[in-house]
Amino acid sequence: MLTAIDPLPAPARQRHIATTARALAGTPELDAVLADLAGRAVFERRLAVQMAAIAEHRDHVRRELGARETSVLWSALRAAVRLGLPAEAFLERLPDMAVATRRRLYQLVRGQQATELADALLPFVRERYGDDEAAGLLSVCSAPPLRELEHAAANWSAIGKRHPAALLDLVEAELDAAPTQEWKTIWSWRADGVRSASAHLPERVLDLFERVLPHVWSVHVPPWLARVAPERVARILAQGKAHQPDSRAFWSRLGGVDEAALVAVARRLTTARLRHFLHSLPPSRRAAVYRGATGEQPDVPIEVLDELPTADRAVQARRLLGLRRVADSPSQRLAVTARLSWDEAGPVLLEATKRATAEERAEAYPLYLRAAAASRDPEVFAAVLATLTRLPNEQDPVRATALTALAKVPAWLFRASEAPLLTKLMLDATQARDSSYSTWSAVRELAGTLIRQGAVTGDARLVEAGLDGMGRLGEQHRHVSLHGLYRSLPRGAEQQVLAVLMPRITADARRDEYSMALALAVGLGRRAWDLAELQDVIGQARFAAQETVARRAIGLWLAPVRTRDSRVEAVLFDDISAITLHEVQQAVSTRRTDLLDLVTGQSVRGRFWVTSVSFVPFYDRCFHLWMPRQITAYAAELEVIARSDNALGTRVNAVLRLGGVPGTTAVLRTFLHDGEVALAEAAMGALAWTDEPGDVLPELLAFADTDRARVAVYAATRCARFTSPSKLSALLAPVLRGKKVTSRKEAVRLLAEHQAPGAPAELTAIWPDTHRDVKRAIVSACRWFLDEETAWDLLSAAAGGEQAVALSVLELPPQFIAARHRHRYAALVRTVAVRREPGIAEPALSRLPLWSRWDEGGTDLLADLTADLANTATWQAALGALISSCASDLTPLRSVVTRLLSTVDAFDAVPDRDLPARQRIRKVVELLADDRTSAAHRAFERQLAADLAAEMPREAIKLAAGAVEWQHADVLDQVLFAASLGTRPVLALEVRTALSRWLRHGLAGIAIDDVRRLATDVVIPAPLVALGFAAVAGEAEGWPEFWLAIVRQVRAHPDPDVREAALAVMTAPE
Repeated sequence: MLTAIDPLPAPARQRHIATTARALAGTPELDAVLADLAGRAVFERRLAVQMAAIAEHRDHVRRELGARETSVLWSALRAAVRLGLPAEAFLERLPDMAVATRRRLYQLVRGQQATELADALLPFVRERYGDDEAAGLLSVCSAPPLRELEHAAANWSAIGKRHPAALLDLVEAELDAAPTQEWKTIWSWRADGVRSASAHLPERVLDLFERVLPHVWSVHVPPWLARVAPERVARILAQGKAHQPDSRAFWSRLGGVDEAALVAVARRLTTARLRHFLHSLPPSRRAAVYRGATGEQPDVPIEVLDELPTADRAVQARRLLGLRRVADSPSQRLAVTARLSWDEAGPVLLEATKRATAEERAEAYPLYLRAAAASRDPEVFAAVLATLTRLPNEQDPVRATALTALAKVPAWLFRASEAPLLTKLMLDATQARDSSYSTWSAVRELAGTLIRQGAVTGDARLVEAGLDGMGRLGEQHRHVSLHGLYRSLPRGAEQQVLAVLMPRITADARRDEYSMALALAVGLGRRAWDLAELQDVIGQARFAAQETVARRAIGLWLAPVRTRDSRVEAVLFDDISAITLHEVQQAVSTRRTDLLDLVTGQSVRGRFWVTSVSFVPFYDRCFHLWMPRQITAYAAELEVIARSDNALGTRVNAVLRLGGVPGTTAVLRTFLHDGEVALAEAAMGALAWTDEPGDVLPELLAFADTDRARVAVYAATRCARFTSPSKLSALLAPVLRGKKVTSRKEAVRLLAEHQAPGAPAELTAIWPDTHRDVKRAIVSACRWFLDEETAWDLLSAAAGGEQAVALSVLELPPQFIAARHRHRYAALVRTVAVRREPGIAEPALSRLPLWSRWDEGGTDLLADLTADLANTATWQAALGALISSCASDLTPLRSVVTRLLSTVDAFDAVPDRDLPARQRIRKVVELLADDRTSAAHRAFERQLAADLAAEMPREAIKLAAGAVEWQHADVLDQVLFAASLGTRPVLALEVRTALSRWLRHGLAGIAIDDVRRLATDVVIPAPLVALGFAAVAGEAEGWPEFWLAIVRQVRAHPDPDVREAALAVMTAPE
């Protein structure tokens, strides 16, 4: 059999092996063949595993699970998982399996969705290798212990797809247990999983979105939710904190919801997204949504008008033309005029194209052409084209803008009858003496549009017009682009396109011109594969005079899968240098492997390789398809280059490539001590990618204390993944006690990450006298061993150690630690926080809020540090941490303020201090006033405002204004409460300023009649509050009359300060 498969190409070889295995299945002959192959080299052993898998010979596959060679073992693993071998076959190998092989096993289990096997493996993996590794099996398990392993899981998207209910249960439980200020962190970790779960449980996910939206930065709304519950999706988008795909399919699914919901969504969109949103709605609904979103605003982006139906667009254009801001600007007036009906806009725009200055005409032409196109009337557009007779005599900037606009006109408006005129426009533009790059680009785009439209409609005259325009350009601009043409064609229409273009393609081919043929092949994609005439021309283009054309043609000719094998042979027989082309290399290395003998070790000089320098193709990840002799020959060719007197870069590249070729370890070892540093370091890096990286780990670690450590240790990191854990401890022990700090740190990381036996004891042994950076690495490594008391001893020593080491304890966030250890770790963080050194205490205090749920005494510590006026070093850090820690219950913060109020006048303008208690209270207000996380939080701010009203009224006003819930039913009472704190004239404007800051949240809860009553009230600050409402809401709504009336009313107030404030509000710029 080995003799029979040797000359075959890879696909034929695989078919022969499969046929033989099936024929021998269940016979004694198969046992004999497998036994014979198993006693040979690696290639034959892999072949035996392959045959065993095909013939379902489970015993042989199970035996090879003990193979030492990685490639054989991985083949056996793949076969064993696919054949459903019992879990015991894997469990007996797992205890000393290298981490790379274990990860490969988990990958296979996930790929095969081997749930029963995953259920059996997970407990053992978790006990032997820890939670992080076990988490790799969660998505496949039948009932994954998500709550126990949530800290270790990484692929939440897969978990949400496979176990949506369990994931949503976990997220809801985490939100229930956490204060709202931690929801951002929880959401950032679980959002991908929730997104995946939404495809299975959309209603639950929408419930979750609505729950978290006030407290997280944003949510990403999957497009399919708009199909399931468009009304709820619209409400979520209206909150302004949701990201959604900007696609027509998504927006169109919202088209059926009520108008108010659509308006609320539209108000939250940018100009570009608003255009897309309106475009996706039924035309009959666009005008109402547009009016609701923009109101009477004068500064509406004009391009949004283009999405309205003609009649509605004209109505809005007339409204804008009636505004002084538009009427006084010639540029804006002309742009808005272009949105009127064609009967109104056409004459004005035509006249504008005849204005005196080139700048004015360059502005008018695009508007003129776009307005004609917006009429959607081919007759109107044809008449406009006929008026462009002045264009050839224009200056180039005018021509360029006009032609650019013409190229962007919808292609269906171009008719064959206009082809001569369009041809003349393009020819005149390219022949002008001042013709610029912009004009050439516009002509090329217009020509491409005509060619595409002619191809789609089958009109040869448009195609010829486009080709004539293209032909007038220089060679560098003549490239035809039909990219994505297949998207415009119904199935089978490619034959008609070819029929239209074939005469020109044939004529071009006679002149050795193939741009149209190649462009068509690219534009049609796979559809071009079955067009025999086109394929013949592309095959002819391989011999084009221009090398770049020949290269493109070869790539396209090899694209069809059915003919690739025969065609690549023809390409190589015609010109051996074609092996330098990527497409040829791919075909030879993965399919026509029998052609390797033709190019390996041979000169490949020809059209595509004219130098005398040897060329060796770069093959990668294909050697499993080759015969051993082919691999040996390729490796020998690389070795010759590596040992040659070629340029050093070429030799280094050859050494690096050797790493990916099986069986090259011995060759690479000979370069380890080469006099050329670059070659030696390349060999180190390459050894990590040989077929058995674990075998070279000792040699690489021998360089850990040398100048080559930076390369050797980096390579050793990968080699360690292929080394059994039992061997790893002994190999790394000398490095842990070496001289190079970087090498020792990496050794610590490898010991911990690979769960090497005895690692905690080894790290404890080196702790006392080691470098501080190594100690920091040990602290980081302890997260892998938190179930062992030794790790906690090391962490306790670090918490009490020098600053750099103590701070490393703080670097691990709660999300990476199992829930069962979080209380203990939180106490460790507090141990660091109570240290007196500012360089340690301040960073530690800032980390305490992360652990507040698991540290019962942390809040009291922070409160004492904030209220203690003797503590001048860390009170600010403590205050910030306190506010974050007690966000769900701000009672401790209120007690701090009460304590500070009792000493509010202490240290009155004494040397080096001035009213510290007042300054700290102001800091409390500053931090609280910007936080609107929850209704409970805002209620607390109102209570605190009442506490401060007597001693610190300015601060009380800021808190009360920030606490207003603008969508709440009693919003007016809350506003009046804030106003009641500013009855003194000096504080009246403070009330208005503070309230105005939050008016962007809306006035939905306040009736206009209430605002009128405030405006007519003579008692300050009621009229100033009404003025604040008018200033913000009036600007947002385009100053409708009722807001103008409020401003006029306040300007008539008897108090001069109130009048002055009202006069400062301008309702329209001059």
